[in-house]
Amino acid sequence: MSIPESLGSGELDALWERVRERLERSGVDNRGRLQIPDLSPVGRLALQSLIDHRPRTMLDLAVLEAALRRLDVGDDLPTAIAVLGFPVSDEPAARRADQARRRRAHAAARDACDAWPEPWTQEWIDDVIRAGVLRGFEAEQARDLVRQVRQVLDRLEQSPAGRTSRVDLAAQILGSAHALDAGTRLEAAVTRALRFELGDDESRSLWERAGVHLDLTSAPALTWGIPLKSECGLATLLTAATTSGIPLHLSRFALECQPVQVAAGTKLLVVENPRIVEAAAQVRSSTPVISTNGQPSSAVVLLLAQLHESGARLYYHGDFDTPGLAICARMMTLGLTPWRMNARDYREALDAADAEGTRLPQDSLSPGPTPWDPALRELFDRERRIVHEERLLPSLLETPLARG
Repeated sequence: MSIPESLGSGELDALWERVRERLERSGVDNRGRLQIPDLSPVGRLALQSLIDHRPRTMLDLAVLEAALRRLDVGDDLPTAIAVLGFPVSDEPAARRADQARRRRAHAAARDACDAWPEPWTQEWIDDVIRAGVLRGFEAEQARDLVRQVRQVLDRLEQSPAGRTSRVDLAAQILGSAHALDAGTRLEAAVTRALRFELGDDESRSLWERAGVHLDLTSAPALTWGIPLKSECGLATLLTAATTSGIPLHLSRFALECQPVQVAAGTKLLVVENPRIVEAAAQVRSSTPVISTNGQPSSAVVLLLAQLHESGARLYYHGDFDTPGLAICARMMTLGLTPWRMNARDYREALDAADAEGTRLPQDSLSPGPTPWDPALRELFDRERRIVHEERLLPSLLETPLARG
């Protein structure tokens, strides 16, 4: 379509720009009035010719739209100014729609839990919203999530002394065995509710304190050579595995059914990486070894608690990197003694790598506290060189525990 010369000459560009900004800000259906920008005498004459009367300070957009439609510039105002070279962007409208949808979802969620009896309800829903659990939800989806959280809490309140699998709980009351899987929005919302109800704690502990176990058979503890007392139900199994030179996995299921015990004063080495257990079995080391396999699973934590309760002396060694030092600090809180994990040990490992011409990987993260040896944190933060404990084989198995 052809554009009248008076409209496309550039004299009215400031007007078209202001109309576009208005439509983007207030919506393409807006037909109010806007202030006319400063126009040249030629521009004001062109506008007067377009709307068929002398313009004052304000312009009725409905009048402008009708005038542009008469000239066949466009079917409506947004189309017309697009033809004139000032298309209205969809992004502001999309942002407004998202904001409106978000407000509706938040309001629906708050309304859905308005009758909850818990005193922490308002804090909880605010926390859920801040965490982005409702992001992208329509109002009905937000209501459904709150309703499902209520169903889970009600079931847990009805049988506080019970013990059930989270998978079973999800299947029974929500219809899907995976509805409460880690990483789902529903699991995040329920976990936050449990945190308000039971106190600040890590996710697994919260569920277990609520009477729900997450998994009794996966993520078992990898062990070698634990010398159990003969009266322990697992003693025959562990003895046979050790005699056969085989590392043994102990699940939480097994440990709950048959708690372990060792003679008081028994020394055991707890390591971060499974390779150390494998190496211990290969050389049939006399040192009992347990691997956390990174952050310890609930099976590992339970095993360590049972051993500690029976009087075992537990020593911990892990990687010299930021995650490894954090795990070591956590092991201290569980009653383990860091072993060969001080600044001197780290310095010796670095010197050995230098002597071999080995280029160690760099850690980009600053370490957290190392309360067992503050000097280690300072040295690691300066060096930032990673020493995986596999590099320290076989000395880990050859050095008697509590020495070196």
